[in-house]
Amino acid sequence: MKKASNHFAGARLLRSILLVAGATFLVASCRGDPERAAPGLTLAASPETVARASTSTLTWSSSGTDSCTASGAWTGKKNASGSAATAALTDAVNVFSLSCIGRGGSARASAVVTIPGGRQSGLDFQGNSKAGTVRFRFTKPLDMYPATYIWRAYPRQQSGYYTTFFWATGGTQFRWDGGRGNSYYGPHPYPQNPPTGNTHYWEISTDFGLDVFGDPPVPVVYNRWYTQALVAWRTLTGKRTIFYYDLPDTSKFIDHTAPASFGNKNPPEPALTWGDAPWLHPEKPNTHGQGNEVYNGILRGIQVYSTRLSVANILSEASLPLSTTAGADNIWYLNLDPTPADISDKSGAGRHPEWVGSKRPLLWTGP
Repeated sequence: MKKASNHFAGARLLRSILLVAGATFLVASCRGDPERAAPGLTLAASPETVARASTSTLTWSSSGTDSCTASGAWTGKKNASGSAATAALTDAVNVFSLSCIGRGGSARASAVVTIPGGRQSGLDFQGNSKAGTVRFRFTKPLDMYPATYIWRAYPRQQSGYYTTFFWATGGTQFRWDGGRGNSYYGPHPYPQNPPTGNTHYWEISTDFGLDVFGDPPVPVVYNRWYTQALVAWRTLTGKRTIFYYDLPDTSKFIDHTAPASFGNKNPPEPALTWGDAPWLHPEKPNTHGQGNEVYNGILRGIQVYSTRLSVANILSEASLPLSTTAGADNIWYLNLDPTPADISDKSGAGRHPEWVGSKRPLLWTGP
């Protein structure tokens, strides 16, 4: 009898547990499963400006996350919430990124700490050489449209062509679309007397083989720093690109709209390539293509966004990365101080480019 009593008591207890579980499931179903809510994340630095070799304190908080990983100026796994002092900082601009993952998705946040007069670095490309190509590339680039690119450039004089960057085929055949180039753009210095002239105009290369200049064409001034940006997007009538070649002066730009038929086909092996052209020109092996279009000068401060930023946002982002909502929400790649040994993405998005071949630019440091 005692046994039966225990049996029935156990049955009643099990039934109660099931009823409670069922009620809990019903409530969760009605209200939405909190474990699958989109993660929330905040990250802040204090102070945001410090003296060289000083530290700042990072404070972060997340909800609905299972794991968090730091990148940029700090690294490693982090707790869901916390506070930590940075290492002693020396770079002029230090970007701290945090990415968190939960059952409801992922979240990313960044904080920026600046140092007046801090260290800067860049990629010092040595120019055209018969010794071979010097370039890095993203083999899974962002969409061609819309996109915004911001960078700093210090061109030195050379004969022939330069490559700042190309969104284009990463293969060796430029004329892949029935004997013509398609789906590409790039802003560069272009020889006034091609192919071997040693004075240059600023240009946009795009639109089925066009080299588009200012009106009138604007000569490149060598041995000085430029802050530059290119914006590309679809319009009702075609594909528009604007190249701001000397920011913060937004009156200095080249503007071109390609026809609607341009840029609709994905090229073979699409790539975003910096520093040299990826293709070969068998008919012009001494003046065009790999090794003949290497940038001569310094490239640094590289910021890529998967949206069309407004002019106001471009100026703000060029002054302080991730300072606008549009910039922070759409940053695709960021490396303000690239070195030959480190071109990795500091934005937290994890989009790391690769060097092609064994050759590298030199390291530039400043200011």
